[in-house]
Amino acid sequence: MDTVNTKQLLLNLYGLMMEINLHQEDADVLEDLRASPDDQIDRHLLKIKQLSARLRAKAYRLRFEKAIEQIRILKERGIDEIKKLLSPEEQLQLRPLFNKFTELTVEDEAAILEDQEILQLIEILKDRLDDTLDDQP
Repeated sequence: MDTVNTKQLLLNLYGLMMEINLHQEDADVLEDLRASPDDQIDRHLLKIKQLSARLRAKAYRLRFEKAIEQIRILKERGIDEIKKLLSPEEQLQLRPLFNKFTELTVEDEAAILEDQEILQLIEILKDRLDDTLDDQP
């Protein structure tokens, strides 16, 4: 090994050892770093925070737009098409939910069932949307 390189390495090591204070607590080191922040690091952290906020906002906007699109499609298909999405067995399962109401007319019950079907469909669509968002990196 070259003696100049060895000498320089030892000087560099000595300089680093002088900077290290092994007896200083971690909290004190963090306090010193906060007292004299690095502008370059602060700029990078700010940029990271801004990009993260932008990505979250974009994801929320896309999710909202997909939900609006699904609602628009449901409105275009109409309630009759939505009724076809549920099997008769599923419709029978929903019936006990409304047995507590004794003064309901047949029309009221049909309207409530339609509303329940729409809510279940929206829940299914929301779950699908959540699954697709979770699958994205």
